[in-house]
Amino acid sequence: MSIETSGIKSRQWTLLAALTAGHFVVDCFPGTMHTVLPKVQNDFAFNLSAGASLLMYFLLAANGIQVVIGHLRPEKTRPLFLYIGLACSLSLGAFILLPRQASSFWPAVAILSVCGAGVGMSHPEFMRALHTLDGISSAVSTSIFMAGGVAGFAFGGWAATAMVQRWGFEMLWLFCIMSILTMVILWSLRVRLTCEGDHAARKDVPAAQVSFWPVFVMAVLGGSSSSVVVWAVPQALAKFGFELNFGGYSVMLFSLAGGVGGIVVSRLAARKGELVTCLWMLLGGIPFGFLYAGAVTHRWASWLIALLGLLCYGAYPLMVSMARQAGGANLGQRMGFIIGGTWLITSFVPRLLAPVAERWGLKVILLAAPLGYLAAATLAGYLWIQIKRKKQHDAI
Repeated sequence: MSIETSGIKSRQWTLLAALTAGHFVVDCFPGTMHTVLPKVQNDFAFNLSAGASLLMYFLLAANGIQVVIGHLRPEKTRPLFLYIGLACSLSLGAFILLPRQASSFWPAVAILSVCGAGVGMSHPEFMRALHTLDGISSAVSTSIFMAGGVAGFAFGGWAATAMVQRWGFEMLWLFCIMSILTMVILWSLRVRLTCEGDHAARKDVPAAQVSFWPVFVMAVLGGSSSSVVVWAVPQALAKFGFELNFGGYSVMLFSLAGGVGGIVVSRLAARKGELVTCLWMLLGGIPFGFLYAGAVTHRWASWLIALLGLLCYGAYPLMVSMARQAGGANLGQRMGFIIGGTWLITSFVPRLLAPVAERWGLKVILLAAPLGYLAAATLAGYLWIQIKRKKQHDAI
């Protein structure tokens, strides 16, 4: 390896570390929203459905904006939306100014919608910046980058509950400071985006094995289960008398384990295939979801949810990596849909299930949560069989 080649690879790993750190920071915000929700409901006199609606509006803004803007600026290399998004995330700081009363619901929706839009706006351009790192395999770079996001979601969920429980909502300003530092670091490294034309012309891009839309459906099915888990677990634990930060701790375990799972299998997926690896991860993790629902009243059950995250949530980065190489739509649009579109659709799930939870209890919701993973595994198995049949047919 020449000195020049070594320098290029070193810079690419530096950029990957910076982009992963940036993903960590922006995903702290949705992690915070999920786990402090029980305290928000208590302090502002919101019922379970109102709390679920507040979360839904935040997630709609965060994910809907990605679908709307993901396809824009395909030939631009400067990450404009990334910086605007980080700036918008600072609006979370205004949340501490709201009066602690039920009439603050709509002002809270407005503040959190701006924050959510900022979080979401940065993601497609983060992924386009990631795609410039052609010296690192897609499965590895995507898994590391996505692990930064799930680690941020986990840290935000755990740290926010610990800090808010002890010092109040004013501590949310710490996450805003982290956003400012992220902007400074990314700007100093002069992060750039891949151009759609350059990506299409690259010789090293592998031929797509699957089209984008089946991968997207698979991500939505699995994401629905993950969305239910991170919403229902803190709510259920609070109902069963556990302290607020234990809900944050449990979600943190689920999220961190998912990040670790994606990294651990990335090398295997690069060799054996992302689709089949994704299939076996989903099938291996589903039993732990059902076991957790039955043992949720015990502290040790948090390790069951960690195993669920390791395998089932850990399969999501592989779906994102498949979407990067899949056929159909341009790169920015695929990234906007696989990240934003996935969580846009799944953001409705907690709100739809809230009346069921109020009538039948959160334990029933937890018991049903793994069904989305099961459906995703079924689709992955179907696609895998179709690919094998096509290869056999082509070999004849």
